[in-house]
Amino acid sequence: MPNILQRHWQTHVRQVTGDVLEAQTIYCGTDGESGAMLTVEAGSFKIIDALLESYSPPAQVSRIDGLLGEEAYFNCGPVLKRAVGGLGELPRSLFAETVRGIIQAETFIWEKRGYASSAAYSDFWEKFYLGSCRYYSNLDKISQKWDEYVAYPRSTNLFNRFKQQSVDFITGKGYGINVKLSDSFHEMNLDLELDLQYKIVHAAGSILRAPDLICFEATQLIENLEGQFITQLDKKQIAKLLGMGNGCVHLIDMVNDGVVSSKIVESGGGII
Repeated sequence: MPNILQRHWQTHVRQVTGDVLEAQTIYCGTDGESGAMLTVEAGSFKIIDALLESYSPPAQVSRIDGLLGEEAYFNCGPVLKRAVGGLGELPRSLFAETVRGIIQAETFIWEKRGYASSAAYSDFWEKFYLGSCRYYSNLDKISQKWDEYVAYPRSTNLFNRFKQQSVDFITGKGYGINVKLSDSFHEMNLDLELDLQYKIVHAAGSILRAPDLICFEATQLIENLEGQFITQLDKKQIAKLLGMGNGCVHLIDMVNDGVVSSKIVESGGGII
């Protein structure tokens, strides 16, 4: 069962001064190595610098002027697509991952973001994110609020996320995809077994860390992926299969990354 493809991501968000955050996502995989960096104002999340780096030959660094002055927050997808979409899907996805990290880091700089307290920040999220995932769709059942889950300070390193995808070739049967995510608030894994036509014949996973026990229930939906041809799935279809607002957004993202991994292998990008 040879390993034919690896993909790794590291996202870090740091507060370099009281008013400035630096965030980056580094990608290193069988298919290449590159990184996206954003420097933002802590209070407004306004982007004051944006760099795209390619570490694979030919190595180069590009400043993305189209992102300067934009807000690194929710609903910035169209801005990212306009500014870096022409450079390919990987650069766009790396900047999107970096923005996600900044949003997660907001938990520890709520005062700079204009909230009166961590509880006020948590209350805002309960309204803003209501119905978006298993946790925020079952607020009447949770055992602890978000601000209770993260009731500790962080001042320099605000958020870390590590993601990994590994694809094995199963001789005569198909492929096995192992997916892992570990960040400052969550930890989970996913195993997908595909036949030679990329149909998911087995899907399983587990959650090791999450904000509340209610989140762990989302793993019950993973088996809904079985019978689907992974290379034909888009993110909306994945979200529907995994429960939409009663699912886990991180599991949905992990499967979506698995779609990309499968397409890389399908196109001959894996090492067989």
